[in-house]
Amino acid sequence: MAQLGGRHFIQETVCEFYHAIGKHLVAEDCMDHGKQRTRQAQFLSHALSDQPEPLRSARASFLARGMNPALFEALLEYFEGRLLELGFPAAICDRVVRTASHLYDNSQEPLSIAC
Repeated sequence: MAQLGGRHFIQETVCEFYHAIGKHLVAEDCMDHGKQRTRQAQFLSHALSDQPEPLRSARASFLARGMNPALFEALLEYFEGRLLELGFPAAICDRVVRTASHLYDNSQEPLSIAC
């Protein structure tokens, strides 16, 4: 994540995405976007962290819960385009998007909690 610009870059990019799509939404659609924006930025930061993380983690599952799948997919497309625009190699951009997407897909399954 550090080579991408860190947490600050991710938060800025997510904010840019919501600013860009905001003009295409009606007021009712915008009500939940603050929560979506925060969760998505945290999820991306978590997914792209420099520390190895299990494929399905409790943190990822918690952050993924309540995220709008269509908005997350659109955000990943925007994020990849932004990285390409900044000159990152296509292979790195693809890997970043696949990593985040894979973690999100695996976070949708409920985790078992041992009692």
